[in-house]
Formats: sequence, C-alpha cells, structure tokens
Amino acid sequence: MTTSYDVPIWHTHLSRTVRRQTHLEVADMLKSGRMVDGPLTERLEQAVASAFDRHAVAVSSGMDALELLLEASDARGRDVLIPVNCFPSIPALADQLGARLWPVPVDPVHLAMAGHVPELVATAVRPIVVWVHHVGMVAPYARCAISALRDSGCTVIEDCAYLLPGDQPRDGPGTWGDMALFSYAPTKPISGDGGGIALLRNEADAEHVRGRRSHSGQENRWLRGDRFHRGRAITEFAAAVAYWQWQHRAETRASLHHLASAYTGLFAARGCPALPSGRTPQDTWGRFTIDLSTPAIARQTRERMAKNGIATTVMFDWPWTGYPALSSDRLYQADLFEVLERMVCIPYHPTLRIPDVHRVAELVTDALTQGVSP
Repeated sequence: MTTSYDVPIWHTHLSRTVRRQTHLEVADMLKSGRMVDGPLTERLEQAVASAFDRHAVAVSSGMDALELLLEASDARGRDVLIPVNCFPSIPALADQLGARLWPVPVDPVHLAMAGHVPELVATAVRPIVVWVHHVGMVAPYARCAISALRDSGCTVIEDCAYLLPGDQPRDGPGTWGDMALFSYAPTKPISGDGGGIALLRNEADAEHVRGRRSHSGQENRWLRGDRFHRGRAITEFAAAVAYWQWQHRAETRASLHHLASAYTGLFAARGCPALPSGRTPQDTWGRFTIDLSTPAIARQTRERMAKNGIATTVMFDWPWTGYPALSSDRLYQADLFEVLERMVCIPYHPTLRIPDVHRVAELVTDALTQGVSP
C-alpha cells in the first residue's frame, strides 16, 4: 500500500508565468502538428548553449544523454571510472556499450570521487571518468580534480542531473569536463515533463550526438553494422516546459536558498549535527541530504517522519558494485553501505512551507539528540 504524504520529498513547481507561457506555445504546437525536432527544441538548445558557451543537444532524458555521450567517447574497450554511489543505470549503460567498469570510492562529506582516483587512472586503459555531482553537491575540489583528470588524458563526463545551474553557468560545473548532461525529469530542480541536455566542447562530437537522436532514416548506418534501438529526441512539449523553467530558474534557486537557510538555521540553533562538518548548502543543490549518524537512527527517523506524513528518501539503497549483474567486486562496498544508509534526503522543493521545515527539523533534531529509542 502506498503511503500518502502531506509533505512530499519533491513537488514539481510550475509558476503561473511558466504555465501561461507554456500553455500558449503548446496550443500553437498542437495546431502545427510538429511534436519533435521543432523550433521549441532548437530554442532550448540555443539558450543553454549560449549560457554555458558549449554545444547543446536536447534529448529525451538524462540517461539518453549519458548513453549518447558514452557513444561519442567511443567507450567500447575503454575503462570507465564511476563513483560507487550512483544510479545503477550509469554503469549498466557503460557495460552495455562494451566498456570495463571501475568502481571509485567517494568522500563521505561531499559524496564525490576522492582519494583513489589518480592511482586508478594511472593503471586504466584510455580512461573515461563519469564525475557525478551527487544531488547537485559540488565538492570544493571538483574543478581542480576534473582539470587534473583531463590533463592526464582522461575523458571526463560530468553528471549534473540534480544540479541547479547558477547565474554564470559558463564558468561553473558542467563546463569543467569534456562533456556534461542535465536532466529535466519531474524530480529534478529544473523539472518538467522530461528530457535532458547533452553539453559538449567539441562540435564534431555534438553533431555525432545530434545525428543519433533519431533512428529514422538511418538505413545506411545499419548497412555499415551500426545499430539504432530507439528514438531519443525530446518532445516539443518537454522542450517548452524546460525552456521556461530554465528562464525562471533564479526563482527556483531563491526559493531553495531560503529553505536551506531555514533548515541550517534551525539545526544550528539547537546544536543539531545534521550536516557533516564541511558540507555547506549551495545554490546548486537539487536535494537536501543530511547525515543521521548511524543506519539505525536513520531508519527510525524515516519511520517517524512517515507516520507524521513527511516523505524522505535515500538516493541509492546499494552501491552499484552490490548488483551481481554489474560487478563481482566488493571493494569499497562495506564502508559505503553504512554511508548510504545514514544519508537521508528530506523535503526540499520550491512549494515547501516554512512551518513544514520546522516540523522536519524538529524530528531530525530529536533523532540526533536523543538517539535510537528502545
């Protein structure tokens, strides 16, 4: 039976302005009959490309963007380094494309690759690194680390699926690697009907990705032994919503910043160590993730919140190395299990009310100050 929550973990918010602007454009789109590869898709690509100073290709989802970027990187036969705390579809895509999977441990504060990366890269074959900005969290060392990886000859793909871009995106995350992806799924900070964006430095790579969005009219490639399984074009409706959400992202950022300040202020006032030392809220966050000290406290806190109508979630129940279909390597798994079980995402979305922030913060504070109940 599905639990009903009056305080959801995320609520897709389309402002009145976004709804009005999208409504008018969708009405025109329905009259034209142009459902994909139309002017709304092109406008979204132009807006994002200009903001990031990169080539932008809109596709049907963030996962499709990643698959196309791995294809453009010629992943077959290469070693792909992937943080252990990621969506299992990431290593699954790399494996499907004929790459060798390498798990990389993460920093428990910023949940980003750390420590072992240089020594792994030194022994890897033509390495590709998938750098995940976990829940939109940008590690303070991310830019330097990504630059060093590129200097060492790695191809770096930044996964920015949960990241909310700032006012100066052309100098921020998403531009540090060779390629990047963003998602516009309903659970993401720039949320809508779906879709995603692939960002690329190289124009030839961008044209390669653009040419593989459609599986129609590709018979010549089939004859050469290439394979197309599905179309990966974004719909005009999704492109319209994503464009206006993008244009009004400052409003989303201001709302989330206000909520983050409220949470941290309440935690600080009561001496609650919900955020580990060194993890400071950033405007890029697409989730608010806290550390509940032990797996037992985390489980009990989530149960109490559910009984009080408050939704919580964990980003991933298992490290991807825990799935036999992906890896038989148990290296790093034991330590990461505890980290993943302690890390809990609490409600954090533009429509969240401050009284509900107080409800959540009180339950978190009680859990961390009182410990596990018998």
